[in-house]
Parts: sequence; structure tokens; C-alpha cells
Amino acid sequence: MVEEEKDEKKAAQGIGTLIIFIALILVAAVAAGVLIQTASTLQSKSLDVGRQTQEKVSTDLEVVQVYAADGRDGYFNGSIDNFSVVVRLSSGSSAIKLSDTLLRLDTPISTQPMTYILGGGASETQYGVTYLINSSQHKDGYISQGDSAELTFTVMNGTDIPESSTLTIRVLTKNGAIRPVQITTPSAMVEYYISLYP
Repeated sequence: MVEEEKDEKKAAQGIGTLIIFIALILVAAVAAGVLIQTASTLQSKSLDVGRQTQEKVSTDLEVVQVYAADGRDGYFNGSIDNFSVVVRLSSGSSAIKLSDTLLRLDTPISTQPMTYILGGGASETQYGVTYLINSSQHKDGYISQGDSAELTFTVMNGTDIPESSTLTIRVLTKNGAIRPVQITTPSAMVEYYISLYP
């Protein structure tokens, strides 16, 4: 009689232990699933951050030349005079979408930001694009490796840039470094086309 009671107690303890063991396995499985999902999400985010960082380091537009038209009166008058900025991609840079690229002219008295619209022309608020060299990877609205393009714009009305004046042109891409080009206008502007940089 006593022996049978002991055997029953052992069986009851065995079932309780089994239930706890199964519960532990389930908790471990859920925890493992959460850890795997978190690790996968973190890996995906880290790959995105790495790709964006690489783009920021390697993507760059190089300003090759800057010139302006009609300086014979000694002033750039915003209603008639145009700036031209010749650009190309730096070595190793990936293609740049022009609609994501801002062109900015800073003078001692004003700042003039300009955007690009495909098919749009040069004005005070947007710049026009003429491709000087088309590479084999060329696509309108982009500057690809091997392309060379001329960005043109009109100086804002009411902004006069006299002789011996300092101004800065910035080409701001969505990703990549910003390299301002500082320019000092000549002390005598008597030609129709005036080279400002280099």
C-alpha cells in the first residue's frame, strides 16, 4: 500500500517536471525567434547605413570652370547676365540625379538657391543643363561617370556683383561632400565673357 503511494507521487512529480521542461523549451524558442528577427533587422539597417556612408564619401561633383556673360558695364546685372558652371563627376563617384541637386550662389548681400527641372531652362530660381560630353552611360537628368555638363542660371534681379567682389558657388548633392568654389571678380570687367574659375 505504502509502495503504491510512493510510485504515484513519483509519477506526479515526473509530469510536473515534464510540463516545466516543455514550457522552458517554448520560452527558449520564442526568445530565439525574437533574437533572430532583431539580429536580421539590425543587419539590414547596418547594410543600409554602410551603403549610404559609402555614397556620401564617394559621391562628388567637381567644378571644372565658372564664367559669366556680359561684364562690359562693370557690373553683373541680374536681369540680363548669366552664370555658367561646368561640372563633372569625381573619380569613383556614382551617378548623380540633377533634380536632387541644388545650386547656390552666395554674394555679400544675398543668397540665391536654384533647383533643376528636366526640360526647364535657366532662370533666377532654376538652372538649365547643357551636356558638353555624353558618356556611354549617359542619361538625361543625371550626371554619369564620363559626362561633362554646363549648369547655367540668371543672377537674381536686383543683385549687382561689382568688380573685385567675392562670391561663392556651391553645388549641393543629395549625398556626398559639398565643395564651395570661392570666386573674386576681376578688377576690370571689359569682355563679354568673363572667366571666373579657375
